[in-house]
Amino acid sequence: METKIKKQKISVSEKIIKVLNNQPKIAEEIRKELKDQFGFSERLEDIRVNLLYLLRREKVKRKKENGVYKYYI
Repeated sequence: METKIKKQKISVSEKIIKVLNNQPKIAEEIRKELKDQFGFSERLEDIRVNLLYLLRREKVKRKKENGVYKYYI
């Protein structure tokens, strides 16, 4: 009898951390990078919600440029 090992799904916020660095990026750029590098298809609103979650927990920083928030580590 085989025992199935349930693999833990990676959260959207963990995916975002993978692509963020010192270079500030807007949510759309983060979404594109997740798709290009890892093949993750996340909805833009999910990315925005998780960016806010990470910001409030002080895992990421943001700055406003030309009326648009850019996120970075």
